[in-house]
Amino acid sequence: MITQRQKDILDLIVETFTKTHEPIGSKSLQKFVASSSATIRNDMAVLEKLGLLEKAHTSSGRLPSPKGFKYFAEHSLNPASLDEQDVYQVMKAFDFEIFRLDDLLKKASKLLADLTDYTAVILDVEPKRQKLTAFDIVKLSSHDALAVLTLDEASSITVQFAIPKNFLDSDLETVIQIVRERFLHQTVLDIHYRLRTELPQIIQKYFLRTDNVLDLFDHIFNQIFQEKVFISGKVNSLEFAGLKTYQFLENLQSVALEIRQSLPEEEIYRVQVAESSEASLSGLTIISQRFLIPYRGFGVLSIIGPIDLNYQRTVSLLNVVSRVLAIKLGDFYRYLSSNHYEVH
Repeated sequence: MITQRQKDILDLIVETFTKTHEPIGSKSLQKFVASSSATIRNDMAVLEKLGLLEKAHTSSGRLPSPKGFKYFAEHSLNPASLDEQDVYQVMKAFDFEIFRLDDLLKKASKLLADLTDYTAVILDVEPKRQKLTAFDIVKLSSHDALAVLTLDEASSITVQFAIPKNFLDSDLETVIQIVRERFLHQTVLDIHYRLRTELPQIIQKYFLRTDNVLDLFDHIFNQIFQEKVFISGKVNSLEFAGLKTYQFLENLQSVALEIRQSLPEEEIYRVQVAESSEASLSGLTIISQRFLIPYRGFGVLSIIGPIDLNYQRTVSLLNVVSRVLAIKLGDFYRYLSSNHYEVH
């Protein structure tokens, strides 16, 4: 589509513009391109005709178009790049002992938002791929109790609930028994199916009144079907986008769905430039990368920012954070237990 020299010129303009946010003229490129100013201007004119560059309104310089940013992202970004300064900052930030998975992922999202000034989103392993590995109910009083669900031997969810008025202590034990016999070591996807198909018949064997028991099961298990989302830098979106984007970011499940759609299952890394079907994100860039959560599967790191974000720096940061997270999480899960199932 374009010559190597034209690609070099486009790369230089994108890299320079994302740092300075100033239009770039042919003379400023001469020290990097072994060609005359006139030749560079001709190449810039070709790039403009192809829709990869745009004229600046206030000067004779050029700036990348959304199409130009997309071309750069597809043909020039190095997803494996590592910046030494980023490595140092990230390693220093993660030099602490992990007590909970959530704490680590919250820390990672905040760090990415702070280092980029954009919005950072981190997703845990997709719910449907997780397994229920432990379940218990702790009675808090005569009126309420706490259900404790453990996914993948490490990620816990607690659900407080009012004990049905007609329930005896033995009924709570029956609920525990049903869950452990029918749902334990099943994937969340299988549990969802069994709740709708098998459970109504099962509880008829144990309870005279079944409607409140079905409601109780729905309440206890509802959270495991929800994405676990860690988001930081929502306020930053007011600077590079606007109120509608900020309001969209408030709906965590919608954000998770958008991130999943922007990164197909067969891909590890993707840059989406002004392609989102979500109106509030349609003029923005979403850069996403999977990271390994040892013994469990893959999470997703994402940065949501303006089209003119610093692509190479952002990609470098995602790469560094994904590697450090994999190391920290590996140590964390090995400490918890040595009897994990393998990731397929």
